[in-house]
Amino acid sequence: MAHYSPAETSVPDLRERRRRELARAIALAAVELFEQNGFQATTIDDIAAATGISRTTFFRHCATKEAAVLVDDAGLEAELLSAAGSANPQRPLGDLEGAWEPMTVLFDEDHEGHNRFLRVRRLMRQYPALLAAGLERDARLTAHLAERLTEHAGLAPLDAHAVAESFSLGMRLSFDEWVRAVDAEPEHPASLTDIYTRVRTALREAIQEPTP
Repeated sequence: MAHYSPAETSVPDLRERRRRELARAIALAAVELFEQNGFQATTIDDIAAATGISRTTFFRHCATKEAAVLVDDAGLEAELLSAAGSANPQRPLGDLEGAWEPMTVLFDEDHEGHNRFLRVRRLMRQYPALLAAGLERDARLTAHLAERLTEHAGLAPLDAHAVAESFSLGMRLSFDEWVRAVDAEPEHPASLTDIYTRVRTALREAIQEPTP
């Protein structure tokens, strides 16, 4: 694929922007209710009412109350799938990493978004159902990336899964380290972009470790 840059990230149309705004409003309402009342005590009707929408509208955006806090209101998943579909078969992992890097910059600049992300991660520590939903969402994205790499970039299924899993591991490690860094020093905001660079280096060094 052509290497991504922030300028190349697609600009959503008005309808998509409104969809993302509503998804973000749903997510924020759900986070606040889970924090105030607990996950088990909060219902879908509660989230819909707090957002000012009907139950039907809620289900157009989220299948479950767990999904309400896991919405992709920035369109990052679509960008990654697009990157996987046009990846260079000779360097698919590098192309996925190149697509993700400008997204980490956007994450660092979106203070409201990464504050909500941090709150969701803390809720996951409290509620296994939320953690399970998050892991399932990550696994689903990894599977979709592998499918795109196979169907559009022409990789063999095993190669595609190896690339998708390696890329997803880097993402997960970066977010885990970002949360750890923020929890350790909340007065010094961590940069996901810097952390992702370090994670990529660490993974490459681990893979290249000489065999005894």
